[in-house]
Amino acid sequence: MSSQPPVTSELRDYTQLTQVRIPLHRAAEAFGTRDESGRIPIVVMPERPLRIPVELLLIVGAILLISFLSSNLLANVLIPTLGLGSALVILGFVGFAASRVIIPEGVNALLARTGKYTRTIGSGAHLIPPWIAVTHLVTRREIPFTAPIDQAPTQDNVRATINTLVMFSITDPYRFVYNISADDFDLVFQAACQNGLRAMVRGITSNQINDLTQSDLTELRTKLSHQVEPYGVTITKVSITFAQPPADFMRSQEARQLAGFLKAEQEEQHELAARRQGDEDALARQRILAQVERERDLLHGQMEQAEMHRKIEELDAQVAERRFALLQARLEQYPHAAQREWQSEQLAVARALAGNSRAMIQFGNGDNLLRGLLVQDLFMPPMRDASASVAQSDSAAQTDSQEPKE
Repeated sequence: MSSQPPVTSELRDYTQLTQVRIPLHRAAEAFGTRDESGRIPIVVMPERPLRIPVELLLIVGAILLISFLSSNLLANVLIPTLGLGSALVILGFVGFAASRVIIPEGVNALLARTGKYTRTIGSGAHLIPPWIAVTHLVTRREIPFTAPIDQAPTQDNVRATINTLVMFSITDPYRFVYNISADDFDLVFQAACQNGLRAMVRGITSNQINDLTQSDLTELRTKLSHQVEPYGVTITKVSITFAQPPADFMRSQEARQLAGFLKAEQEEQHELAARRQGDEDALARQRILAQVERERDLLHGQMEQAEMHRKIEELDAQVAERRFALLQARLEQYPHAAQREWQSEQLAVARALAGNSRAMIQFGNGDNLLRGLLVQDLFMPPMRDASASVAQSDSAAQTDSQEPKE
């Protein structure tokens, strides 16, 4: 948005396009000099279009009159001859000076003969008969034109202040000069620009006012070019230099925008907090899942160990059961062998007790000692006999085991 101050009513009443009437030889100075209001004329009208100096013609007439009177009164031929020669020289100089016309750079000149337009010439020096008048000088430069509007309603009825700069050039001086004057064209063009701008503003909302300075104005330029085409004018550029709604509306808009920014910031902070909380929850969930996975792996390992121990115990039980079954079968098959085994165990214990006198002294009293000695005396021979009988029983058992095979 531009920082240009708003347009006042004085600018709307200000005439920007002017035309002046000055001597032809000062036309170049006029097109390069601004007036008191800072304006440069776009059209210059020569004060004397025929360019023949009347003073010199009067001098020539006076010379001829004096020569004629001198010839009649003084009867002197030399004076009329000199006067006629001087008059011819002066007339020749005047005719050449009047025929040589210099058109300033950047200007077109319109020529007319007996009040009727003949042709248009460009810049530079030209030889034009004195009876052909230079009626108008029209600039070829691009002319800036400002078109301010105030209180232009938008689509939502917000009053906007807009200033527009329009650049145009006069491409057909004949139609511009003979169809309208510069001052009248100022009024017509001002009205056309303001009407076009107001129509454009009515088609937008208040939120789009500040964007007008960067908007495309091709449609507006085309519309204005069509309206000024009968005057020989071509629009070259249209740009909006200032666009602003009322101050109250601007303050309300700024407050609304500030509230929107604050709300957006709060929503963003809330979103960030929610995202952070979600990340923390996801991280905690991952920790819990990892812990559960570790505990599951540990439990799975313990279950595998327990299963392995169970299988080992089952194998041990099966082995023990098989051993017991085998032993049971052997006991059923060889009953005397078990009895002999038992007797052998008893005998081994008895021998150990008999050979360990300290044990008998430690664990027995006098009666027990006496009883032990008696038992030793009584049972030693029988124990030897028992050993022999055990050997015999073993051989008998072997004999019994061989008999079924036969």
